[in-house]
Parts: sequence; C-alpha cells; structure tokens
Amino acid sequence: MRRHALCLFTIAALFNFAVGLSWILAWSMVQNMLLLAPSSGSNRLITLIAAVLILTFGYAYWRAGRAPEQFRAYIHLGVVGKLLVVAAALPTLFAATEGYLLAWLAMGDLCFAMLFVHFLKRYPAEPGTLAGGSSP
Repeated sequence: MRRHALCLFTIAALFNFAVGLSWILAWSMVQNMLLLAPSSGSNRLITLIAAVLILTFGYAYWRAGRAPEQFRAYIHLGVVGKLLVVAAALPTLFAATEGYLLAWLAMGDLCFAMLFVHFLKRYPAEPGTLAGGSSP
C-alpha cells in the first residue's frame, strides 16, 4: 500500500504544485496558452486565492503519499475537491465558451478523483479507526 500511495499521491501533489505555482508565477503565460480572458484587480485576486488552495491540496496529497493511514481523511477531501472542480468546469466545457481549454485541463482532476476512489476501495480503513486513521 505504501508504495502505491507514494507514487499516486506524489504525482497528484506535483500536478497541483505545477498548476498552483504557474498561476502565481506565470499567470500571463497561462492566460495566453489557455486562451483565457485577461484578469486584473479583484479577478486576479480570485485566481491567486484559487492557486493558494490548489497548493494547499498539493501539500495534503504530499502528506497522504507518505503516511496514507494517518492522512486518509485528506484523500477523501481530495476526492470531493476534485469532483467539485470537475462539476464547476463542465458547463464551460459543454458550452465551449471562453475558458474551455482550462475546463479540459480540469478533467485531469476527474482522473485523479477516480484513482483516489480506487485507492480508498483497494485499501479500506482498518476496523476501529476513523477515516483519518486515528482510533476513536
């Protein structure tokens, strides 16, 4: 289990770190590559807040990869977060409006969500423990 967790959640963490850092450090390049509308002022602040949250989830995946029993709750939270990203992106994807390339990129989160669910089912929590891996 530990090797599986290390591989899966390290890749997920690196994906989140790449996205979050690129949104902070290279936003104008990301905007151009994904054909996004320009953002400045409060709109730029929203992208920075999103980037910080993406980085925070990346850190959680990093921790889960190194101690999956202890940080099992982070994996559950990751499934929820990634599925919510997909749900938020689907209307833009179906409408093929501005931002549709970002919506396609967000479908990577669907792949990770499915892999996280597979991991949780393959390695169920020990009986008598909470989702986070600690005893009641």
